[in-house]
Formats: sequence, C-alpha cells, structure tokens
Amino acid sequence: MTRRVHLDANIILRYLRKDDPVQSPTAAALFKRAEAKELQLIASPVTIVEVFYVLAQAYAMPRAEVAGILSTLLGSGLVLCEDAGIALDALQRITSNKTSFGDAYLMATAAQTNEEIVTFDKGILAAKDVRLYPLNSIAKGPKKYRGHPCLNGASGNEGIPHYAHGLTPLTLE
Repeated sequence: MTRRVHLDANIILRYLRKDDPVQSPTAAALFKRAEAKELQLIASPVTIVEVFYVLAQAYAMPRAEVAGILSTLLGSGLVLCEDAGIALDALQRITSNKTSFGDAYLMATAAQTNEEIVTFDKGILAAKDVRLYPLNSIAKGPKKYRGHPCLNGASGNEGIPHYAHGLTPLTLE
C-alpha cells in the first residue's frame, strides 16, 4: 500500500514557485516520489484555497493563471484532492467570474448536487447555472439586527456583517 501524506500549502508553493534554495528542492523531491508511486500526495480543498490566495495576492499573479496552474496540478494525478471535481469547477468559475474561491466552491458544490443556494451576494445571484433559494418566500420577512449599524442598512450593505469594525454582539428582534 502506498503511503499517503497530506500536503500543507507551503509545500505546494515551494514546488510551484521554486523560490527557496532549501525548501524548493525538498518539495520537488517529494513530488518526484509521488511520480514514482512511492507516495500519494493529498491536498484538501482548504489547502488549494490557501495556495490560490497566496499566489494571487502575495505573488500578484493573475487569478486565471493561478487557476490554470492549480487545475493542471490537480489534473496531473500527482495530488489527490477530496472533491477534486468541485475544486476544478470552482477554479474554472474563478476564471470566468470575479468571484472569491469560497463563493466559487459554494456554487460548484450546489451545482454538482443540484441543490439551492441562499445568499445576498450579487455575484452568486447573477450566476446562470446555480439554483437559488428565494428569500422572498420567507413568510415573516427579514429580521432586523440590533447591535451594529452596518446590519441595518447604515453602510448600504443591508444584512451583511461588516467585520472590519470588530465583533459586536448581535441579537435578533
């Protein structure tokens, strides 16, 4: 039985970037062992998200390029990813929409299972291939939140927490 090891994002990053004189060759050797079927490398979707954001933000790589690199890596067979089909779908959605990986993953999951999404997010609401749960079907209407002005429309983001202000206790009326 092949030994299975779970990858941290830093291993994938050093392998892809080849930017550290010690860590990059070590990461490359690990991938060579996977190529030789001595190891099975595993990356969780959370790890893929982390790699995506580090490459896109810290290294300022274009999102489409990052999505392509990660799609190639996941399609290579060197790295197994649970829900790989969903992760690949999410990467494709990132290149075709200006959406976060988290939202793209949510849309890919809902699309695969043919289930609905409930959201206030305009990007998801505009997606053509996802089923939306109709918020207007809630009998009592939306609840008002007490405790933070951003939750009651003061910021123009009605119902959306604005965490940058810090945590404020909330109560439902």
